[in-house]
Amino acid sequence: MHPVRCWAKIVVRAVCVRPGGNRQAEMGDAAGHVVAGRYRLLSSLGAGGMGRVWRAHDQELDCEVVLKELSVPPGLPDPELSTRIARAHSEARHSARLRGNPHVVTVYDCVLHEGLPWIVMEYVPGARDLEAVVCEEGPVPRAAAAHMGRSLLDALAAGHRSRILHRDVKPSNVLVTSTDPHELGSAGSGRVLLTDYGISLREDAGEPRLTTVSGFVGTPGYLAPERARGEQPTPASDLFSLGATLYFAVEGHGPFDRGSPVGTLAALLTEEPVPPRRAGDLTPVLLGLLAKDPDRRLRSDAAADLLARLTGEGPRTQQATVTQVSRPPVKGSSPERGQRLEPRPDGPRVRKPGRPRRQRGSAERGSGGAKTRTFRRVIVATAAALAAGLVPWLVVTHLGATAKTPVSGASEHPSATGSVEPYGAAVGLSRELRRGDCVTARWTGTRFATEPPQLTLVDCANDTPDGQVVASDAAMSLADAQVNGHDRCVSEAMSTLSAMADAEVYSLSPSEQGWKSGVHDSVCLVFNRTSNIYGAVGAFRKTGDQIGPQNAETGDCYRATETKDAYYLYLARCDAAHDAQMAGFWKAPSGRSYSAEQSARTDDCTKKYGTSYDASTYQVETILPDENTWKQGFHYVMCIVDRSDSQKLTSPLTPTSQP
Repeated sequence: MHPVRCWAKIVVRAVCVRPGGNRQAEMGDAAGHVVAGRYRLLSSLGAGGMGRVWRAHDQELDCEVVLKELSVPPGLPDPELSTRIARAHSEARHSARLRGNPHVVTVYDCVLHEGLPWIVMEYVPGARDLEAVVCEEGPVPRAAAAHMGRSLLDALAAGHRSRILHRDVKPSNVLVTSTDPHELGSAGSGRVLLTDYGISLREDAGEPRLTTVSGFVGTPGYLAPERARGEQPTPASDLFSLGATLYFAVEGHGPFDRGSPVGTLAALLTEEPVPPRRAGDLTPVLLGLLAKDPDRRLRSDAAADLLARLTGEGPRTQQATVTQVSRPPVKGSSPERGQRLEPRPDGPRVRKPGRPRRQRGSAERGSGGAKTRTFRRVIVATAAALAAGLVPWLVVTHLGATAKTPVSGASEHPSATGSVEPYGAAVGLSRELRRGDCVTARWTGTRFATEPPQLTLVDCANDTPDGQVVASDAAMSLADAQVNGHDRCVSEAMSTLSAMADAEVYSLSPSEQGWKSGVHDSVCLVFNRTSNIYGAVGAFRKTGDQIGPQNAETGDCYRATETKDAYYLYLARCDAAHDAQMAGFWKAPSGRSYSAEQSARTDDCTKKYGTSYDASTYQVETILPDENTWKQGFHYVMCIVDRSDSQKLTSPLTPTSQP
């Protein structure tokens, strides 16, 4: 476990703290001073390079408020003074536009006193900034960090809808009144607030040059890489900073902390985050938000869905795509309002308990045309089994893929290795794999046990992938990647493995030539043992994706459509109207044929999960994969729960007992 390195945080922030100079000694002397004839200063709450914050008494309304004073060091040049005054007015305006959001500190007014602006804000008793909390008490619980993430995402989303970019999301700009997950939940009284819009701007206003008298517009270690390179900020830039902030909250140190601003900035630009040790199920959110490529970064709605799943307070949908880029709809995605829903030709098969059994089958998989979605099941490898070395099919090899099929987005990211095959000739890829990439695999020997497969990049939505890159692991050396990459991949992918039916991890390290060309990450791919993965998996699925047994996860919520012969499932938000929830999987007995499973008189899902839900309201149903998938060896069925009166579900279901 990494220690809480508050010293590193102090060093990194020094460029912002030092400009206050000796004026901090004057702060106590100003207590009792009346600002703008109305606000009596009571005590100092803190100071930074751009201002000082006071607790004050509003003598007109007889209540406590917070005042932010503009810091003006002696000898400050007039251009810099003008810039600071403009920023203060901008902060007040931007914060005021968001005053209806419960997770943004409310701004009441901006008054002039002795020629300088003072911002009048909400006073939140008991609130401390997150940096101070972690430095004084240690990392916060994962569940608390997940609740904080949901609140901060809501605040950022509200700003982004108004085209306001915060640009300085970091622990010291987050106020919390508690680190108790129960207090921070929807039923608790705890609060999480985003503050300090001092360097925020309207998205269409353009950004000033990063270099200023204080070093950066932003904070090294929490600045998005594209902004550190001088590119224009976007909503995705704020999401990167949020990921770094949540990482700090749960790990006790920043993802790129190196002890100095220069070292931290270099790591931010060139290295992957230090692998989280305490984040657990929060890891996919952190790594998704910390993707260096903004086009690969987790979207705010996807992050919110995944955090809701972790907190148990809402949707369980997951997604990872670009924040600000709109893309045309693809087959398998949810249609826009008014469009006709076109189900995939091979839907799942379902048995309805208590009703005449009607075969809801999927058509045989055709060649060409629209992507065929087959339902598969996924095996859960327990942590104990992994630790005991009981999963021999999880291997470390040098992989590469031949990009024979043009892939949407593939040409947007040319290989950084030129003509080098970064994972070796057997794999055949000409560029480095990235999180979210989907592949097909051609095995020349025993699956997962002999030579690495030849990989081909494919489109996750419109093709039928065999595997997907769910994480990457930065290695210290090629030997480190080859020896330790496997174990770290298992840890990185555990949340996805444990939620699917038949999933396993394949760790792919660079070849010697690939390492020399600059490819230093092992990539962690998730495959199914016996079939393809149907589509995106884990955090890379999105609302509206058609789901099959192969990429379904326990706890999913679905919107369902039904035809005479088939039943189709689409990933949905659990806090919105939906038709069914995934209870879990059931594995058919060895040797049972597909026809025998279809005609089975007993309902195995009902036996396994029926006692976990109120039988007077809910029923458990069975969904089979298509016959081709079954013949490949995928003998898992989905057990879903819906209402027996055919009404919609409106919130996540909690089983009354475990099967």
